[in-house]
Amino acid sequence: MCLTKNYGETMNKLFMSELVKIIEKFENKNACLHYMADLLSESGCLSFPDRFLAAVKGREEIMSTGIGRGIAIPHARDLTVSSLKIAVCMIKQGLDFTSLDNLPVNLVFMIAVPQSSNQDYMKILRSLSGFLRRDENRESLLQATDERDLYEKVQVLEEELRPQLGV
Repeated sequence: MCLTKNYGETMNKLFMSELVKIIEKFENKNACLHYMADLLSESGCLSFPDRFLAAVKGREEIMSTGIGRGIAIPHARDLTVSSLKIAVCMIKQGLDFTSLDNLPVNLVFMIAVPQSSNQDYMKILRSLSGFLRRDENRESLLQATDERDLYEKVQVLEEELRPQLGV
């Protein structure tokens, strides 16, 4: 169960306002991953952030989750995750994420998935990637003026993703 200020409203949401941030820059990819895992931990959605972060880094060692076009989608399924949540960071100064196209990343979506949610995990990953491949969707997110605006734009994405979960 994910504990938040607006418990009833946000318990089933993939994106929560406190998980959507705009950051000027990160020193490196590792700093970004740590920051985002901490966000998820502070929201109450994962009990052992170090373990979750190790799972994310393990996946990164196999293959970068920098999918190209300025997007990275680090993700992991782990026993320490209590509910499916997605943290979002827009990074103003692009970050080297060892992406497939070798371009810097400006949008990072970290997906925390409970161990038992394999089918939802794959659906969300596929739908998120498809949404972000469309130029107009990426551009809309990148044009956010502040965190509230970015969160509101991410709600369009939530509306597209939720049917994939059957809710």
